[in-house]
Amino acid sequence: MKIAWIRKNYSISFNKPWACMVLGARGSGKSSLLETFGCYFLDRNHKVLDIFGSRDGENLAWLRSPYEKDRKVLLIKGDNTDVDCSWSVKSISDVTLHDIESHDIVISSAPLYSDPDTEFQAVARLTDLVYRRLSWRKIIYMIIREASNLYYSRLKVTRNQQLAKAQEIYLLRESRHMGLAAGLDTLKFTSIDLDVRSVMDFHIFKALGLLRVPEIKWIFGFIDPHVIPNLKPNQFVILTRTSAIGLGVFKAIPWHKQEQENILRQLGIKVEHGEPIQEAKDRGTYKTVGDQEHAEIILEYVAGKSMVKIAAERGRSSATIREHLHRHDEAVERSGFCPVCRRVKCPYVDTKVLRHA
Repeated sequence: MKIAWIRKNYSISFNKPWACMVLGARGSGKSSLLETFGCYFLDRNHKVLDIFGSRDGENLAWLRSPYEKDRKVLLIKGDNTDVDCSWSVKSISDVTLHDIESHDIVISSAPLYSDPDTEFQAVARLTDLVYRRLSWRKIIYMIIREASNLYYSRLKVTRNQQLAKAQEIYLLRESRHMGLAAGLDTLKFTSIDLDVRSVMDFHIFKALGLLRVPEIKWIFGFIDPHVIPNLKPNQFVILTRTSAIGLGVFKAIPWHKQEQENILRQLGIKVEHGEPIQEAKDRGTYKTVGDQEHAEIILEYVAGKSMVKIAAERGRSSATIREHLHRHDEAVERSGFCPVCRRVKCPYVDTKVLRHA
């Protein structure tokens, strides 16, 4: 990668945790550039956490990169999905911060989840784990293809839109303290909140097509307005937070996934999804009990907690807790297993749990 600076000079260090956002139309080479940055971090013995990609498994292409041969790779999958492949795989519920830090390339890819909602919740858990990183020696470079996905993932685990936005901004603003570098891409500049854009160290522009960037149109005093819309996939314009402007070029990545390619078949990865996990739903006056909470109620009751204590800790009524325990035992007696517990792989899937006097 080479950059010719046309306003000020700047040196990009791949030993520092910075954040950048890449803007461009479809097919403009945004993902290839983010992967190129990942290569630079890996070359300096840092780590890559690729947590969002297209539905066709674009980020699985790391598995055929040269780095796969001598680096530790971990694939993260949904709890109700079985994955058969030659790489290490772990369910999202079992992943720890140590898992992320002890591997060089960690991939959470859409085909390894039964549906988008499950993937969004998984990514929210991964970012929660990164929050806990209080010290670091190696940078984790996190790739988020389509930046708005980070907001949607936070929305899955928060009470409202404002809190989801606040958590997204907090992660990016404090990322350097966690040793976290972030590379985000987006199709539309204004689809990303101003508070998020303002914490970026770099804004990178690929071919924009008909898109416009009104807030920073002053850069056209240094660059011909016709240049950016017509950039080739291996070209970009970079704007730093110190207002340095550069024209860049990078080599095409030979292992990058092509649009019509079946990456799972190419890599020999077999994926089988179980029944979709049912999430809790807000009915206005109350919130239903989702599959995961049902299983947690079973586990807490088996561990010795009373129905009253479980209800108090969860903000539920004792009648709700009692109902789910009875529903579990009735299913086991009727069918030999609890279908809810089977979906979330609860260890008591075929065991009655109610304590009788």
